[in-house]
Amino acid sequence: MKLKQMAGVWVMALLSVSEVYASQTVLTFENLNDWDLVDGYGGISGWQAGGSLRDYSIYPSHQPDMGDRYFAVSYGGAELSFDSAPVVFEGVHYNFVGFDSHVSYDLYYQNQLVYSAPLVPENQPPEVYWLASGYAGLIDKIYFHGTSDGVVVDNLTYSTTAPVPLPGAAWLFASALAGVAVRQPRRQTRWK
Repeated sequence: MKLKQMAGVWVMALLSVSEVYASQTVLTFENLNDWDLVDGYGGISGWQAGGSLRDYSIYPSHQPDMGDRYFAVSYGGAELSFDSAPVVFEGVHYNFVGFDSHVSYDLYYQNQLVYSAPLVPENQPPEVYWLASGYAGLIDKIYFHGTSDGVVVDNLTYSTTAPVPLPGAAWLFASALAGVAVRQPRRQTRWK
């Protein structure tokens, strides 16, 4: 009997466990007109103040899987805020034209700088390349440093995570308590 009760409790616990799902977002900027790049596109705000859309005509050797459009960061830089923060920034296709910056982007969480991606202009390839994040923690804002000649941002990739819902957590806690209660040995009283 105890074995059946334990098995029942564990089955309930396993059924009530909710997984945390990560949702990846990749912003390609394809099929957008300049006026379509508004706050909220891709779950991010700050687009219009930070730059504009361009096509790859100046990069004829760009990778075909990147499409035809990219986000060109303005000279003053681009501060982009994630509407569904916090998120995990995974990386971006990137290129920096010019020699007046030594940082490609800064990552922030709750207005605190958590990571700066160093940039060595002399070692950068001439074509657009994948620039991995280098930081796996949570962020809510990214700042791309502008340059005199431009910055290419494409395929900006980030992930959001969903918290475990409270009902699932409550079921898990209750089933653990029930398991402990069933597991307790019963005391038998002896009659003398």
